[in-house]
Amino acid sequence: MDDNDPRRYDDPLWYDRAEADEPPGLMLNAVAYLFLLLLAACAMVVKLYWLPNRLWCRIAGWIQRRRVASAKRL
Repeated sequence: MDDNDPRRYDDPLWYDRAEADEPPGLMLNAVAYLFLLLLAACAMVVKLYWLPNRLWCRIAGWIQRRRVASAKRL
């Protein structure tokens, strides 16, 4: 693994893995992956929080377009 490795940003321990002295221990790996799961959970919560608003905006836009289309037909 080097500085140009694009996957290093996905791994919170990329620097520890790049050093050849001693690999990261089990506890450090567990904490790092727990941190990644926590970040993923936060991202999902944010997306789920805004989901009803986006759905309502799409439904309201669909209803409005149908009303305009039906008014043009008359």
